[in-house]
Amino acid sequence: MRSLRRDGADSPVGAGHDGSGLSRREILAGGIGAGALIALPDLGLSGRSGRRPLISERPAFRHAFLYGIPDPGSSPAASLAAVRYPASRSPSPPDPAPVAVKLAAAPVSSPDLETTALATVDAVADGARVTLTLLNVSSAAIAKQGSVKISGVPDDANILVTPVFAPGSAIITMVMAITVPVSRRLIRKADPHTGHVISRRATTWRSHHALAYFDQRTSTFAGPFHLADEPSLALSTVAASTSDLYLWTTREPQPDDPAETRARALQSRVSAFPLGSGKARFSVQAPAPWPGGEPVVTLPDGHVARLVRGRDVQVCSARTGEVTELAVAPLSGIRAKPSAVTMQARPDGTVFMTKPGSGVAVVADPADSFRAKAHIRFPAPAAPLGAPWSKAVLSPAGDTLYVLGPAGAGGLCVYDVASGALAGSYSEGRQYAGLYQMPSGTLLAVAPENPRLAFFSSALSPLGTADTTLQVSAVY
Repeated sequence: MRSLRRDGADSPVGAGHDGSGLSRREILAGGIGAGALIALPDLGLSGRSGRRPLISERPAFRHAFLYGIPDPGSSPAASLAAVRYPASRSPSPPDPAPVAVKLAAAPVSSPDLETTALATVDAVADGARVTLTLLNVSSAAIAKQGSVKISGVPDDANILVTPVFAPGSAIITMVMAITVPVSRRLIRKADPHTGHVISRRATTWRSHHALAYFDQRTSTFAGPFHLADEPSLALSTVAASTSDLYLWTTREPQPDDPAETRARALQSRVSAFPLGSGKARFSVQAPAPWPGGEPVVTLPDGHVARLVRGRDVQVCSARTGEVTELAVAPLSGIRAKPSAVTMQARPDGTVFMTKPGSGVAVVADPADSFRAKAHIRFPAPAAPLGAPWSKAVLSPAGDTLYVLGPAGAGGLCVYDVASGALAGSYSEGRQYAGLYQMPSGTLLAVAPENPRLAFFSSALSPLGTADTTLQVSAVY
């Protein structure tokens, strides 16, 4: 079985075909999978036995997690691998070691970045089992693990899982979009070019959401709590505070709905659930756009902020769900070139936002209506859209910005945040698609072809490269 994918699942079309092309089932990544956590490798060993010494003989190496899809040649399966990275100039690091395959969701990092959460889905008698695994980032060992059963779902159901950490709480929420077939039929369709009529099988799918809560203290689950929101779009937006889960959903219009009902159906709602509960303490209409992957962070005051349309922030009240929309001036420019946008909460209470297609990064203060405390302009990179979405990173101290180099030169650039001035650059003519900074300060640039991984010091000195069979979507 193929793993569950996150792309394309927000189509409002309720029926798909099982002939040629992509059906809704295929878009949702088709069926309850057989996710597996591989027996964790000895990360102290080289990926090529006999060719390199033990990592323990070279303590300058640490590791990170790579998330992505294997290169073409095998069935797509969202996978995780662990890679050692150098903290100083040294021989090339060993090959990445596999950790998990057929994941049901992208991994999620805890607020303190010490834990990575993985979700897998397996078929069991009369349903499916969703398993949450917490990996310790320092050791890559399993810290906690637990499972919850979803009863009564067929083998060809799709379960899209989103793990959510609650800052300051031991509770991790699993938001599950459960999509099941409700009818199958044959349809007749004429080829517009030849007029020849062919028959195809069509399936109508319905989605609803369910919540389950994992307590890290006891390694036990509460739930699942099935929400009465069928039919809904499968994709949602979700965030958590120390006490509540905030969930944005949109009802899916049906073909037989009157026009006015379909219009109302396309209005999203935001609901707040006390952690551990399946009953919302409020559920109110939310302004556009529809939920589905936009950046969202929990603010120090408990409110939740969504970055929408790549230029505005919607702040949802933790008390009532009322939404206030604020413009972020440096992001307001509209460009025809699509761009990945990111938003991250920082320990000092500020928020870091990037819009690489417009060549801008912003440090904003939520306590001051998201007014920009600093913003840096830089030339747009060659790949401002697409995975990995991280194209620019702010140093932990907040004084240095690292970005992908401009489209013409490639490489990496570094900027002083206070002045906005270019402080340095490095390029050997290679274009990178993503950029991350490890806790040690080491920079990891991701390229579209091998060697996909390139490591740099914080001063942009090359530290080494590594190959991977994964088309990398994110680094943790």
